[in-house]
Amino acid sequence: MTFHDLFNADVTIGRDIPYLDDGDPRHTLDVYAPPGASGLPVTLYFYGGGWRSGDKNLFEHLGRALALRGIIVVAVNYRLTPDVKSPAHAEDCAAAVAWTLANIERHGGDPGKIFLTGHSAGAHLAALITLDTHYLADAGVPPATIRGTVAISGVSDLRVHAETTVFTAREYVEEAFGSSDRELGAASPVSYIHAGAPPFLVVVAEDDPAGLREQGKRFAEMLREAGGDVMYISVKGRDHFSIVRRFGPSDDTTAGAIADFIKHHTEG
Repeated sequence: MTFHDLFNADVTIGRDIPYLDDGDPRHTLDVYAPPGASGLPVTLYFYGGGWRSGDKNLFEHLGRALALRGIIVVAVNYRLTPDVKSPAHAEDCAAAVAWTLANIERHGGDPGKIFLTGHSAGAHLAALITLDTHYLADAGVPPATIRGTVAISGVSDLRVHAETTVFTAREYVEEAFGSSDRELGAASPVSYIHAGAPPFLVVVAEDDPAGLREQGKRFAEMLREAGGDVMYISVKGRDHFSIVRRFGPSDDTTAGAIADFIKHHTEG
């Protein structure tokens, strides 16, 4: 399967669906499903961009790639800094989960098989709302709804990230989350690691910045130390951007690992 195949395959796409009824275009999502889908596992996808850029429309290749692997994808827009600051990004992501739980069955998904996937800033948000369960609870979603979470090249500790970031200047991190150790810690997934958390797949790129590679490795270790079910992989031949830009063909390690992770936790 090549990129040409992805974009010529028969995939059912629902575009620009509101997940909150406030007219904000950032509160919309797209749904990718194979034709005739019924009872399939689902993953929401949260893109990266330093919490201040990005758009779901850039990830049609990802939605198509997983749909062709038998997984429904909900690609989510969320509000961005400087228009908002934390916790607005995470609250939007939780609201999208609530919409998915209530509506995905009509798109061929199984509401009992919901996963979260994110890249970079989106991986931070996916991990945060998985581990800090008040976000889902406040959106009316039982935390046990999440069957597993995939964090790709993500930030797990904003305190460390503010000191080591390559792509997002420290002032941008502070604009989104605050400048104090308390504020950065309160928005960091590592602060909420606990026994009984859903399974995690932690993915880094071979050529990710050293700080992100170390965060991914340490995050996986901390989850394991808490008794978590964790898989950690480093993808050869990929950097922070190509790991998602080149997502999807048959030989793509990242797409294959995500599909295997989701199927492992929903089949048999």
